Parts: sequence; C-alpha cells; structure tokens
Amino acid sequence: MHGLSQVLLLSKDELLEILAQTRNVQAVQPHMNKCLDGIKGLDYGGQYKLSLVKDIDECSVDIYGIISPESEYITMGKNLKARGEVENWLMATGRRMVESLRQLSKDSVVCC
Repeated sequence: MHGLSQVLLLSKDELLEILAQTRNVQAVQPHMNKCLDGIKGLDYGGQYKLSLVKDIDECSVDIYGIISPESEYITMGKNLKARGEVENWLMATGRRMVESLRQLSKDSVVCC
C-alpha cells in the first residue's frame, strides 16, 4: 500500500512518462521524490561523490546507492538493477532501501 500512496502524487502525464522509460531508466530521476519516500535520486554509478563507482556511465542500469532529500548517500549493496518494467524495479528499489536502512541501523547499535 505504501507504494500506491506515493504514485498518487504523480500526475497522469508524469506517470505515463515514467512507464514509458523502460529503455532509459535514468530518465526517471526527476520523478524519484514522488515515486519513493525519502529518495531524491538514484546513483547509477559515478554521479555522486560517495559513489562506489567513479566512472559515470550514462547507460547504466545498476543502482549503487540512493540519495536522500538531505543529500545523504546510502549504498544499496549488490545486484540491484533497473531492468524490465519500471514499476517492478521501483518497488524492488523501495524494498532494498528498507533492507539497507534496517541493516545500517542494526550495525550502528553498540552493545554494552
């Protein structure tokens, strides 16, 4: 249900533009803040200072990290690809974001 509430923030034109971007996944970037809570953008490699990949690839479908509205960078681990139907990889990105944040929270707890 969470993903559906975010999609309602998109206009019909924006939704159609996103769904049409199966070949150019990086064209979804301007709409990320309306698609997933807490994500300003996705790092497809080399686009951000903290990126794990230093060479920019304009055609990359690999998602290496997410950028929050506060410009915080969170790595997304391995094998997250923006491939296939846009709605499927956006939902997978949302799930991976939750998993990554949960693991970072667990790792940050210091046991006495």
